[in-house]
Amino acid sequence: MSYDIVIKNGDIISMDKHLSVYKWVAIEGDKISALGSDDKAPEGKKVIDLNGRAVLPGMSDCHVHVVCAGLEEMSVNLLNAVSMQEIFGLVEQECKRIPGDDWVIAMNYVPQSMVREEDRRYPDKWELDKLSHGHKVMIIANTLHGVCVNSAAADLINVPADLPGVEMKDGETAGIYVSDDSAFAALGNMLASQSDEILWGYIKTCVNTAISRGATMMHGLFGQFVSGDRDIDLILERKKELPITMVEYYQTWDVDKVKAIGWPRIGGCLTLDGSLFEYTQCNFDPFVDVPSKRGLLYHSDLEIYDFVKKAHLNGMQVAMHALGDRAIDQLIYIYRQIFMEEGRRDIRHRIEHFATPTQAQIEMAKDLGLILSMQPGPSTTWDRADGGEFEVVLGRKGADNWDPMKKIIDAGNFICSGSDAPIVPVNPVRDIIALVDNANPCRNIDLDTAVKSVTINAAYTAGLEEIKGSIEIGKFADMAVMNMNPYDAVGTPAFSNLDVEMTIWEGKIVYEKNESNSK
Repeated sequence: MSYDIVIKNGDIISMDKHLSVYKWVAIEGDKISALGSDDKAPEGKKVIDLNGRAVLPGMSDCHVHVVCAGLEEMSVNLLNAVSMQEIFGLVEQECKRIPGDDWVIAMNYVPQSMVREEDRRYPDKWELDKLSHGHKVMIIANTLHGVCVNSAAADLINVPADLPGVEMKDGETAGIYVSDDSAFAALGNMLASQSDEILWGYIKTCVNTAISRGATMMHGLFGQFVSGDRDIDLILERKKELPITMVEYYQTWDVDKVKAIGWPRIGGCLTLDGSLFEYTQCNFDPFVDVPSKRGLLYHSDLEIYDFVKKAHLNGMQVAMHALGDRAIDQLIYIYRQIFMEEGRRDIRHRIEHFATPTQAQIEMAKDLGLILSMQPGPSTTWDRADGGEFEVVLGRKGADNWDPMKKIIDAGNFICSGSDAPIVPVNPVRDIIALVDNANPCRNIDLDTAVKSVTINAAYTAGLEEIKGSIEIGKFADMAVMNMNPYDAVGTPAFSNLDVEMTIWEGKIVYEKNESNSK
């Protein structure tokens, strides 16, 4: 028999329950049809010779703000800026480059990265007016939880002055929004001002980036960041156009609305607290550099309890953002209470981020069987040998307890991994590297668990483990051809160069870096 695609002469890392490794795999249509451990690969209409390289199951990103991630790739990148003067220069350069009065968006701003203490702030609308050259200008925090705009943008997005986080100067709104209520309204109204084609372009850009990095599945978060939820309408209408398995989460508190469209999950990043760099992450202890603050709980226990219980009784998986230990405490005890009252069931509820848990919370998560949706990438940016932004805000002890992956895994917890894009770009390989070879030993775990977190664990989280997430006969042919075997490279300098050379989704080659090894 001649199969549609045969991949041979390398290591086919299956991630099945036995962690089997094969020498070849055959694909017929959209499914895996045969696997072999010998050198006698069958004939194929297309043959991919690995030449000693490896194949992983198609990978997943389990936490992506899809529209914002696509927007980020088309925006001015402020990630490496270290002064307000540099921020202004980058934004003004873009304002001069673009004709007309279109939006100029700059993203990845982190006030704590500014060298001078007086620069660790958001510029107001009057400062941005001086460099906007007729454009509507918006600067978005790396966290998405803070926004500032110029006057033209402020008039258009029309954020109510009485919302939390709206900064005032001399009795007038300053164009600065640093609480989720106001920042999300500003961002949502800006995106809502864009056409459907532009919004769909952001979604496609995000997906194309993901497949170029070996992702065949994405847990996409929709709603909340586009006022009127037009991104939900677009994904309902056009999802089949995307060359990826999209696992949709509707970021709404309205269980009936999600039930009506038939999605089996709700939430994604419904925020119970805020973010670290805006000092709205909710902790038991105050922030080191701003000791007057320890963050905010955005919702009452009763509000969360009613929401989770209704979703649970309707068989809907819940995913909610809880970053600080105080917010984690609120959610985890509500899950516990509902499980005790209504039974656990096999609904697979999630906690998103779980960034600074106590040891008791780590153990409780294991006892409750919760899925911990972790984002290993940001720590590689914000916790460095020179200290980094985590240490500025949390102190060294607090920074060492951010994403304590080793404690989490040693306690027997189940994790899936994601980027939180646009916080960091979609890149499951980066997640694997960050989980295994992090500069901070508190985050280092074994390679098997790291690879599972972006393959079979991600499929299980979505309820798709019977058809995706591993290379097994009968499952969909989702695979990533790697430039090397990660198991051979781990522990060596080469491991940091692990990369994707081809992505196959449901039997179709959707990305190919180099065509010379296939025929």
